[in-house]
Amino acid sequence: MTDVYCYAEKVPSTNSDAFADSYTEYATLHVPAASIEQYKATAPWSNFGTIVATDGITPEPPTPEKCATPTISYSKGELTFSCETEGAEFISEIKDADIKKHYTASVSLTATYNISVYATKTNYENSDTIQATLCWIEQQPQTEGITDEDAIAEVQAVPVLIQTQGNTITVEGAEAGTEIILYGTNGVQLDSVIATTGVASLNASGLSGSVAIVKIGNKTVKVLMKQ
Repeated sequence: MTDVYCYAEKVPSTNSDAFADSYTEYATLHVPAASIEQYKATAPWSNFGTIVATDGITPEPPTPEKCATPTISYSKGELTFSCETEGAEFISEIKDADIKKHYTASVSLTATYNISVYATKTNYENSDTIQATLCWIEQQPQTEGITDEDAIAEVQAVPVLIQTQGNTITVEGAEAGTEIILYGTNGVQLDSVIATTGVASLNASGLSGSVAIVKIGNKTVKVLMKQ
């Protein structure tokens, strides 16, 4: 114990051993300026090594440490959240635009999930919320060996995870050689890249707080840029 703050102008009545084993001779007692002499003359308050006036200022509590911003990954049908704050828990929300009531004869399925997650831990401030979009990019249908004209060809699709971090949009999972293009809502192309190692980064400077449009092959995905 190094500091004790007592804002009572009338010295509180306290047991003589209230601060036992606290080494008050090395601590500082902060009290109202008008009552400082009374505290100095009254045990056990008088046992503090230093007694100073608070001047009516209430000390602000220390700012809690903030959880590290989590990261999102996807593999084999499972989303995984992680962060550098040991023991943190993750609060996530996943929205699928396809899961809702429809009133038309046909429904266009986008197979797109919008994900948001933040890390939390007792006595820590919650982390910033990170957002991502998980979608599936169709490949060429597999028709080899299908002879029945009524048979349905199997459509292969690969999962792609799109994340925003600051002014950067990261695309993970696109096949090597896939062109990835970033557009603004006005249709102007802002950046483009060819996926090489399964991960591609796009420069989204100037899009903070707005919607970006990411085109991966023939798939177009809207991404909300955090402000």
